[in-house]
Amino acid sequence: MGLFPSANDFKAGKGVEKDAPRKTGVGRFFELVGRDMNGMFLANLLACIGFLPVICLVYIGFLANSLPVMLASAVVGGILAGPALAGMYDTVLRALRDEAGYWWVTYRRAFKRNFKASIAPGIFYCVVVTAQIFLVYFCFDMLSKGTNVGVPLWVATVLNLLIFQMLFAYMWPQVVLLDQPFSLTVKNSINCMIAFLPHALAAAIVQILFWGVVILCMPLGLLLMLIFGFWFVTEVSCQIIYGDIEKVFHIEESIRKMKDAELEAALKEDYGERTDDTEE
Repeated sequence: MGLFPSANDFKAGKGVEKDAPRKTGVGRFFELVGRDMNGMFLANLLACIGFLPVICLVYIGFLANSLPVMLASAVVGGILAGPALAGMYDTVLRALRDEAGYWWVTYRRAFKRNFKASIAPGIFYCVVVTAQIFLVYFCFDMLSKGTNVGVPLWVATVLNLLIFQMLFAYMWPQVVLLDQPFSLTVKNSINCMIAFLPHALAAAIVQILFWGVVILCMPLGLLLMLIFGFWFVTEVSCQIIYGDIEKVFHIEESIRKMKDAELEAALKEDYGERTDDTEE
């Protein structure tokens, strides 16, 4: 048995029909992992690198037991974390719409295109998540000291986690897919999380549970971030809400029209140059 397959190793079969519907659920997850794992894993490593400054800076504020320092650190670190997370989302969304292309070429192009637009969402995301971590830590720290912060604060903490994670689930796909002001992105995200509440809740719960496990398993959580980290929760949450985004914004149709227009313009330019050369 050879290391590489030969032509004799392949047999005729039914194959996959051209217009066959996409898989859903767990089958779709493993299809994407099997096909696009390399790109998602590399994008995950770059996302980890992009979040390294904000993690270190916020941790310094955490050691100083100062929420203002933590929030200021989140603002500074979010400038790089935002574009890194946008690159992660772009990679996963390309996989979900079955878009062909070399990963590094498309990632680099998308990273440059989304860099400025993802800074404000990155700062917003890092500040909110930092405040959430501080709030959760405060509640459990007080509980460990024998003081219950009370039901209202616990309820507010849980609702805070759910609402903002639902918002983020619809916010980041718009950041990388649509060219629009950040205020409009937030408005659309709120409308989507209300209109598709079950999907928004499912995506938020996946994020909260996964990152909760990562934090509880520290320092082992650092290894989990490198192996699973951003790609796993991004893929699962995007798979949950992708149909909603497509239904509202018709992303694939818009991208198809844009590429057809680019191809038509390139062909016109190419044939136009050939016609000019012939006339000369």
